[in-house]
Amino acid sequence: MKQFLTTFALLFLTLLLLHDVAPAQKTYVYAALTDEGNIAVVDPESSRLVQRIQVGRDPLYVALNADKSRLYVSNTGDITVSIVDLAENREVQVLRLPVNRRGINAGVMIRNWEGTRMFVAERSDDPARDLRVYVIDTQKENIINQFDAGTNISALAVSSDGSKLYVVNKGSAVRVFDTQNFQPLGTLPLVPGFGDRVFGIACSPTQDLAYVSYGSANKIQAINTATNKEIGVIDVPKYQTGIQRHISFSPDGKYAFVLNNKDSFKEIDGVNVIDASKNEIIKLFNSGQVLLGITVTDDAKTCYVASSDLKWYNILTLEHIRSISLRTTIGGIVVVER
Repeated sequence: MKQFLTTFALLFLTLLLLHDVAPAQKTYVYAALTDEGNIAVVDPESSRLVQRIQVGRDPLYVALNADKSRLYVSNTGDITVSIVDLAENREVQVLRLPVNRRGINAGVMIRNWEGTRMFVAERSDDPARDLRVYVIDTQKENIINQFDAGTNISALAVSSDGSKLYVVNKGSAVRVFDTQNFQPLGTLPLVPGFGDRVFGIACSPTQDLAYVSYGSANKIQAINTATNKEIGVIDVPKYQTGIQRHISFSPDGKYAFVLNNKDSFKEIDGVNVIDASKNEIIKLFNSGQVLLGITVTDDAKTCYVASSDLKWYNILTLEHIRSISLRTTIGGIVVVER
């Protein structure tokens, strides 16, 4: 009897421990397949495309809500934003931007750091048209505000404290807006002689730092977002030059990634990596031409890059790990663990 009770107690304890152990999480990459009107769900562990989710026309920009249960997709071939439920892997809602002018589509989209707001800019093939930015509440899942933001919007960014929204008017200005009332706060000082090439911007999630790209000028401007003043200019090293466009940061703010497209035969398509503590470019991922997609895991150990293939890199060693071909154009990407 004593042996039976001991065995029963051990079995009960084992079951209790197993019950308390959380199931292992899997990593998935969600990639906008721009030419197909789909979102690809990729399992990096098996290097497999496990599902396609139909959304709108020409999906390009993607962003996650606060708890990463919903994926927002800017459909740049129309005036809609798709909302995808990641538990069900299907489009559950389509938000139509209240556009009342012809020739306007959805464009650049980013989230605030908390994931409670999405900022979606209009896009036009006419670079002289005045454009607006729309504000989406991700809890209510509707548009709560809009404001005029200049022409030819190529990039958006939110300061680390969440108080400022930066809007790049390609080739002319970087405007600053208050995220509480969306009133203009002025413009950033641009690198003298290169303002006509300004293209991208990204803000650090951990400090008062932003980087601004200048296309073929091969210069990355560092800005203090507390003062909106320049703190330095990074010259792109020889053999890593080209056309620098979109920029993003790792979640820990340690690195910034600048997409680089070659401008001559001797240059390389890839991603320039900036050490944000030194304001210095330390590496070039020779990944091929990247349209937009780059994302980093929450633990800041792995970086995914979408060129002709989906590739991933070890951030600790800055070395390539693996690739998978999706056989189509890849736009924005995000990584989710669930």
